Amino acid sequence: MSTAGAVRALRAHVETWRPYTLWYVGLVGLAGAAVAGGRHDPWLLLSAWAAPTAGWLGGHYLGDYFDRDLDAGSKPHRPIPSSRLRAGTALWCGSACFAALGVLAVLDGWGTTLAALLAGCGIVAYSRWFKARGIAGNLVRGALGAVALGYGALAAGIAPDRDWAVPVLLALVVAFWSHDAMSNLVGALRDIDGDRAGGYRTLPVGRGVPVAVRTVVALYAVTIGAAVAAGLLAEPGTRVAYLATVLVVLVTGVVALAPLVAHRDGMPVLVALRAHSVLVVERVVLASAAVGLGLGVAVQLALALPMVLLTWLAQRGMRVRHELGPPVAGLTLATRSRLPLEDAP
Repeated sequence: MSTAGAVRALRAHVETWRPYTLWYVGLVGLAGAAVAGGRHDPWLLLSAWAAPTAGWLGGHYLGDYFDRDLDAGSKPHRPIPSSRLRAGTALWCGSACFAALGVLAVLDGWGTTLAALLAGCGIVAYSRWFKARGIAGNLVRGALGAVALGYGALAAGIAPDRDWAVPVLLALVVAFWSHDAMSNLVGALRDIDGDRAGGYRTLPVGRGVPVAVRTVVALYAVTIGAAVAAGLLAEPGTRVAYLATVLVVLVTGVVALAPLVAHRDGMPVLVALRAHSVLVVERVVLASAAVGLGLGVAVQLALALPMVLLTWLAQRGMRVRHELGPPVAGLTLATRSRLPLEDAP
């Protein structure tokens, strides 16, 4: 393979990884270990981050593999339909990521092994069957964040002196589950035309945009309520910093969702894309807050600041191209987002 070909192939893989989403799920796994408060040796904390991240990467590869026919019609610029990444290679890479998840899970114990199996089944079930089945698909996809949190907690074990850990973890399970279901639904608002053309009965396609937007708002309210409950149940020493971070999360979430409410009777692709882009950054802050509950605000900030920056830079460099295709001379971003499928670049 020539140097140019190798660079082209590497870029296709990096696009499949979606680096702007890469940091979140590892932080959620780390948050589970941090709140549980059991063993906090460096290997365990690294594993609590790495195992969910490996599953996340595998999910992207397999999701693109299963969606290759849908993307061929609505997003032909993506790696598989554009032939920059072979479908078989995506399937192999996804399987390799799941194998890495399995090895890490087995090394961490039977509890993490069960969590990894549940996550793997959930990823395949969502991509293969549930994505096209309305709110059920969003809830299955959202459950993966909750499983990542549980993985970290099972890896560390509950510390004997943390009687508050279990109720806090349960509240965070609800928070991350509802948040991931909500952000997945916002992604469906961005893909209405392509999903409809491909026969995917997502909630916006099947029930309409106003119903989908109301569901987004309801799920976000559940997220914030559960996140606040987690802070109130935690020990007082970390409560103030955590709740202050949740307030930042809430303000950012309102900024993301307000345009969706304003455009609920006619959802431009660009509005939904921008809302999801803000939520991708906002959820990193939410996950870092949960890490801070267990490891303190200094660790929280040390992780959150670079990861938010990396997420923002990756979105700035890759997000629009991945969703709408490469720039086209004479067309603005807003114009490209309104093109019919048959005319989209």
